[in-house]
Amino acid sequence: MRMVAIESVEEGLILARPIYDENARILLNVGTSLTTSHINRLKKRITFIYVKSDVTDDIEMMDDNIPFELRLKTTSTLSSIFSSMTNKSSQKNNLSSRINGINELKSVLDQLLIELHHSSNLINLLSHLQIKNDNTMFEHSLNTSLYSISIGKALGIDEKSLHILGIGALFHDIGKLQLPKELLEKEEKSEEEKDLVKKHTEFGFDMLRRESELHLLVAHCAYQHHENIDGSGYPRGLKGDDIHLFARIIGVAEKFDFLINRKALLPHEAMEILYGYCYTRYDISVIEAFKKAVTIFPVGITVTLNTGEKGVIVGNDPKYPQRPKVRVYQDKEGRRLSIKEFFDIDLMNELSTMIIKCDAIIERKVSV
Repeated sequence: MRMVAIESVEEGLILARPIYDENARILLNVGTSLTTSHINRLKKRITFIYVKSDVTDDIEMMDDNIPFELRLKTTSTLSSIFSSMTNKSSQKNNLSSRINGINELKSVLDQLLIELHHSSNLINLLSHLQIKNDNTMFEHSLNTSLYSISIGKALGIDEKSLHILGIGALFHDIGKLQLPKELLEKEEKSEEEKDLVKKHTEFGFDMLRRESELHLLVAHCAYQHHENIDGSGYPRGLKGDDIHLFARIIGVAEKFDFLINRKALLPHEAMEILYGYCYTRYDISVIEAFKKAVTIFPVGITVTLNTGEKGVIVGNDPKYPQRPKVRVYQDKEGRRLSIKEFFDIDLMNELSTMIIKCDAIIERKVSV
């Protein structure tokens, strides 16, 4: 099985995993032989698919850490809560709606924690990018939460505190709901507009600290997640340990997801940027924990090398996740190799060879 970008899918490929729509309904099931009609319809709503492949027959594939239905339930619940928190209708009914929503979200997060606890795999950071939709804010919040929890686990944070961290990460950007959508979507902002966007941390803090159903640390996660350890962040210019650990964790998690899911950087490029900000923006111990907690190039991902060859990730070195082992199935002239011609390249041994494209990463124009 391998992951293939929908733009690269050819007629006759066999599905290895089902394809769901945004309502968790199965569009096409395992074993479906894809036709041109299937592919054209899927291009409108799917970014990549998993297909059966002789390239990886001898490789054990990584399962997704979080079931698709649970991901969908989390983002749907989060959307409802965000809506109720900004709803100007009946205060009594709205309060009841918010309390019910928050309690439901806590229950959903418990399920997420259970899934992550029982998963034997490191978290697969690319598995959530399959569906094209407009719920980017809620996807970003969920991804940030999953990464944050994984970092917290790697740092030895206890289960009760992980729950607070997870909720804090889910709500970290809620203050953006107080800003005009057109401002968030504007690519070029004036200094005055940038200053207004920065206010989302204060808006989020004010919204969350009034919610009696939420731990006060959740509000501080929203307030501090853009603080930098050298004091150059906002809103208060806090330094080092004056920034709560949860906020330092969320700062790394949300930046990584932003770089991958919104700026379309390759995973190792995003990691390089994070390391470039060590000791200025980010806590090195948090970044190291993040590197241990996620698989940045999961087995089965189709990649293109700077040699022009195409291959599939077939192995990882936990110490150097940015330099995986790649099985080449297409040469630099574009010729599909036979099974006997497949060969593996360990990028740890071939330092001049680099991944320049990953089928799971697509460019998206979304709000920031």
